[in-house]
Amino acid sequence: MHFSDTHLGNREYMMDLREDDFYEAFNEAVGIAIDEHVDFIIHSGDLFDTWGPSNRALSELKDSMLKLKERGIRTYMVMGDHDRPRRTDYPAASIFDFLGLTLLGSDDLETVYIDDTDTFIAGISNMKGPRRDNLPEMYARADAMARDHKNSILISHQGVSGYTYPEDVQIQEIDLPGSFAYLAFGHVHVSSYRARPRPFAYAGSTEINSMSEIEAFLRDGKGVNIVDIDKGDVSFSRKKLTRPRIQVRIVTTRENFSEDIERILEKYENMVPGKKPLIITEVHGSSDFSYFKEKIATFSDRAIFRRPLLIKESAPAVKVGEHFDRNTLFLEYFRGDKRMTDLALASYNTALSESQEVAKEKILAAILEGEKRSVDQEP
Repeated sequence: MHFSDTHLGNREYMMDLREDDFYEAFNEAVGIAIDEHVDFIIHSGDLFDTWGPSNRALSELKDSMLKLKERGIRTYMVMGDHDRPRRTDYPAASIFDFLGLTLLGSDDLETVYIDDTDTFIAGISNMKGPRRDNLPEMYARADAMARDHKNSILISHQGVSGYTYPEDVQIQEIDLPGSFAYLAFGHVHVSSYRARPRPFAYAGSTEINSMSEIEAFLRDGKGVNIVDIDKGDVSFSRKKLTRPRIQVRIVTTRENFSEDIERILEKYENMVPGKKPLIITEVHGSSDFSYFKEKIATFSDRAIFRRPLLIKESAPAVKVGEHFDRNTLFLEYFRGDKRMTDLALASYNTALSESQEVAKEKILAAILEGEKRSVDQEP
């Protein structure tokens, strides 16, 4: 079984029940692996939501690994960007090696051979920032090693061109190895699969992590991949998870607020038994929060709500899709101001790729440099 981006410990919107949702989705996925009698599990990164997971997140993982160990099912994984320690420390997942969890490729390509299934596995963890420059060479080495094995799997956690927005790409699709029977990737939360020239899959996340996933979730759901490899030939199937919480985003007005919520509830209210849908509202043309608070209270027994986002008509409205271009998003938000767009984009990319302290220093330096240029340009 191949799954990914489980983000154990995530408390989306600071809600306890959302943390529970992530554990429940993870446990359902593990249950599928057991029911399907898989030989082993592949996890392609972002096991935890943070490199320093809570005691509960560690405990939930331990309980699942014990269930798998009892059935002789091992797990092989790589680190995602959320898993990588921000200081000198052991990755949290590495302490569970005694329960059959093997972490590969923390700093370089690592491999393992499974005798009983005649399977070669190579792992390359997320390599953002300066490490990204080494990725093409790592993939080339992995490709050369895989040529000696028909049953071969590459596990990696990277943004691949064509599957995510340009600013999030760590490797070009043309640089991916061609000798593996199956490429098991993580990082992109919307699942995808292509069979040629070699089977390549993003397993996607097991629970919704951001609003950008909602559209694809309502269309395709969340799930895991069951993969059978026999002498290099791959059989692929997708198993849907039944427990991820329904989330819906509504863009509405004061006049249509209650009617739009009722319409959504008629469609999604009972889709996941025992779980109220989570509704995110964006209301245009009103700033009267007390009014919407009262309206939401009338639906509280049927749904969970985030605090509504109230937008005056003069505010920019930007549609965020599954694979939006951040440059376009920022440019629209700042009404075509290229200087502010460039600053926002540079700050975002720096915050993703650097440690917190380094990112803060670079962002402050960029702001000061921008202010200096503005002063120099004044008449």
